[in-house]
Amino acid sequence: MSGFLDLVGIDRSGDPTVVTSKDHENVHGGVQGGLIATLIDAAMGQAVREGLGEEKTATVQLTITYLNPGTPGDTLTAVAQVRKRGGKLVMLEADVSNQDDEAIAHGVATFAISS
Repeated sequence: MSGFLDLVGIDRSGDPTVVTSKDHENVHGGVQGGLIATLIDAAMGQAVREGLGEEKTATVQLTITYLNPGTPGDTLTAVAQVRKRGGKLVMLEADVSNQDDEAIAHGVATFAISS
């Protein structure tokens, strides 16, 4: 499957992971926050879809707290957990860390489920 996640280099074969490069750099030389947000969203989407059939999911709300800057060359991994599953809404949390297990960001989101 080709798409945006492939374009930015996110590997989804396990927990979503990206090996960052100069292409992911912001104006200050760190990893662009949008890439970290995308990594969190990808992990949460993967977690919310586990156990679903043909239903579709969509991010309704996403809040990210950036804890430490990523550095180009880092391998960043996002791990998400479903906190509460309701009828049509799912609440999740996710953490991004680097190859040294340093916390990079934390996210909280609500996803909607539709047929």
